[in-house]
Amino acid sequence: MTSTEQATVANIMSRDVVTLRLEQTLHDGNELMREHRIRHLPVLNEQGHLVGLLDQKVVLKEALRIADHFGSRRLSHHLGRIALNDVISREVLTLSIDTPLVEAGQKFLAHRQGALPVLDAEGHLVGILSSVDFVRLAVALLDTSSS
Repeated sequence: MTSTEQATVANIMSRDVVTLRLEQTLHDGNELMREHRIRHLPVLNEQGHLVGLLDQKVVLKEALRIADHFGSRRLSHHLGRIALNDVISREVLTLSIDTPLVEAGQKFLAHRQGALPVLDAEGHLVGILSSVDFVRLAVALLDTSSS
């Protein structure tokens, strides 16, 4: 990225996106989040189109509800009985691959999001941009400016 070209979402987004299918369960989402150490999972339908987003807050909220009602002993079992279809956020803000980083950052701040899926011109998921990506960028910029 040169100083004359405008930085876009494509410059810092994560391209290897871990996703869920709509027919999976909250247990599946919880396990993927734990395994990959992430907090947001795009949910795709059978055609591979984005239909929602599962975030860690939803998993924690449901886990607390289950533990309160059933106890924590069989939490995984109960999470496995909750369909993603019933708990995911369907109104998902998205970014295009060529969205300027300034605009993406403004969306993060205005909507208080932790991650935004990135779609190509045909609407296919090509990446995800998270607040962690912005922190990495800030650290890199600060590190080069102090050298």
